[in-house]
Amino acid sequence: MQLARRKLSESVFIMVCLMMLSTPVSASAAGSVFFIDEEDRPVRVWGIDFEGNETFSRMALQNIIALEAPSRIQKMRFWNRSGFEFDPNELRRDEIRIERYYQRRGFPHARVTSEVEEGRRDWVRRITFHIAEGSPTVIRNVRYEMDADSSVIAHLEEQRDFQRAKERQIMREGRRYQLIQHSDVEGRFQSVLRELGFAHADAWVTATVDTSGAHADVLVTLNPGPLSQLGEIRVEGNETVSEKLVLRHSELRPGDQYSSRNLRNAQQQVFGHPLFRFVTISTPRETRDSLVAVNIRVREHALRSIRLQGGVGIEEIVRASVSWEHRNPFGNAHNFSISTRASFLEQRVNMDYYIPYIFNPKSRINISPFGQRLDESGYLLLRAGITNSFIYQMSPETAGTISYEFTRNREQVHNPEVVIPEEDQYYNISALQFSGYHNQLEVEQYQGWVIRPYAEFSGFMGTGSLRYNRYVLDIRRYIDIGSSSQFAIRNEGGLLTNTGLDDIPSNVRFYTGGTSSVRGWQRRQLGPKRAILDDNDEFVEYVPIGGKSVYNFNMEFRQDMDQLIRRFGVAVFLDGGGVWEQTDKMNVDDLRFGLGAGFRYNSPIGPVRIDVARKMNPTDADLNIYNGEDFGSWVNRWGLHFSIGQAF
Repeated sequence: MQLARRKLSESVFIMVCLMMLSTPVSASAAGSVFFIDEEDRPVRVWGIDFEGNETFSRMALQNIIALEAPSRIQKMRFWNRSGFEFDPNELRRDEIRIERYYQRRGFPHARVTSEVEEGRRDWVRRITFHIAEGSPTVIRNVRYEMDADSSVIAHLEEQRDFQRAKERQIMREGRRYQLIQHSDVEGRFQSVLRELGFAHADAWVTATVDTSGAHADVLVTLNPGPLSQLGEIRVEGNETVSEKLVLRHSELRPGDQYSSRNLRNAQQQVFGHPLFRFVTISTPRETRDSLVAVNIRVREHALRSIRLQGGVGIEEIVRASVSWEHRNPFGNAHNFSISTRASFLEQRVNMDYYIPYIFNPKSRINISPFGQRLDESGYLLLRAGITNSFIYQMSPETAGTISYEFTRNREQVHNPEVVIPEEDQYYNISALQFSGYHNQLEVEQYQGWVIRPYAEFSGFMGTGSLRYNRYVLDIRRYIDIGSSSQFAIRNEGGLLTNTGLDDIPSNVRFYTGGTSSVRGWQRRQLGPKRAILDDNDEFVEYVPIGGKSVYNFNMEFRQDMDQLIRRFGVAVFLDGGGVWEQTDKMNVDDLRFGLGAGFRYNSPIGPVRIDVARKMNPTDADLNIYNGEDFGSWVNRWGLHFSIGQAF
């Protein structure tokens, strides 16, 4: 195993070197890495600055002009400084672009001039744009006119969404008048009216501007049209399922009140079905009628598919998986799959029968029998069982799951001196599990807040041979800093209650340390350990024993280096955590910390990650020190991790 890990580390190093050498270099630059002919260089923009811009930031103005200057990172690319050519004609056009930018945003008298300075080298130019903003035009009043009968007007005035749109629309009295906001206001009112049932609603914004008095009077004209209902609903593209099934999953019915929000939700619900790979819902253009026809167009996946996957990592060494899936085995749009995966750490086979509609498209059931062999440091687990899960998608951002799991387990402890009844421990687990997921985004991405609670109650209604309660809470926050930097934070904690530690099998206990937790330590190696001795009572190694409580935190700064080396990034991080055998023994002084950095390569299958971290305050067991004798080396101070995907 150690030889395999050493070879893997050498392979990782070679791969990184090859990727760095593969950075594209132009033919002209390749021959001039060390010998640069200054006289042959074209004149280049080396810096751009703005003066007098009080309302708009430098970054906003930089994005609207054509001339560019290299960033600090790009200036370091001495082997390739192509691009950023200086063009006097483009400079003049950039002056006009900035003036138009200001004028469309309420500064009718804005004027822009530029100044070009030569740098210390004759091919270097630095540009300064001098901006005189002038006085802005301010909105004096906003009026609304509605082209509709009194009953429609009264109906709309009672709608909270309509009132909120008027209160929160961006063109309000006292604000700066901006021509570009016309389309935003028109779009907002059209959207609100169509969500309230007016399928043919229109809105227009006009303004009377007094440039000498620096004020504007705004008029918003609304034409809601008739209150609409759904008429005929047509389904196209369904090949193996009935039109009725597609309509059931969309929850659209003829005669329902029209709502653009309901159409969007229907499209998401149908697309969420595993059978469909493409879904559009549209309303054809027609006369302004109270009945609106709806077209649902779907495209199905292939009914059967086989997926092969593989990868390498420090913990699992090599992993591979094979899965076969049938997306409509009985003509009822259910889903059936068989999959197996194997690595040096785990081998698992399972079947899944997925029912995507129970009470409505948001409710689903998954039935999954499985078998598993898990070879962890300290114990070997063999188990088989079944998990039945009910999933409810409360919103695109929030989902909850209730599961019941029954497993038969055989655990072999590598050291028979551990305090359990037998070397081979047999037990059944009958557990009721609750889990949730909330993300600020509609799809899971590394941005915003992510909250994941979990609770497990074993021995449900007197079943199974173990009784315990297990709670876990995982909270993450991703903060974007500009377009190429991000700060990520994670806090995770867990508790086992209603049982003693000696009564809990090894696989139920909490562990930490590894590629996705505290990276100064290898997999599960942070926390209490026991010593393994040979027949001569000579020390062999430490193995983790886990605990009843755990806490981890991660703080990571991620920087994209694409401007310097394409697809590359770097990260620096501080991880910390602890495992306690008893919950009443938890102490902040027991926390262990790892400080490190790593490289990221943004491959088509996800970020390839290499992290190196140093243990800041390890215990003797972490350093392989037994009874005062050091059996370790400098390697025990460090954690090396290689994986695909971010740490969290």
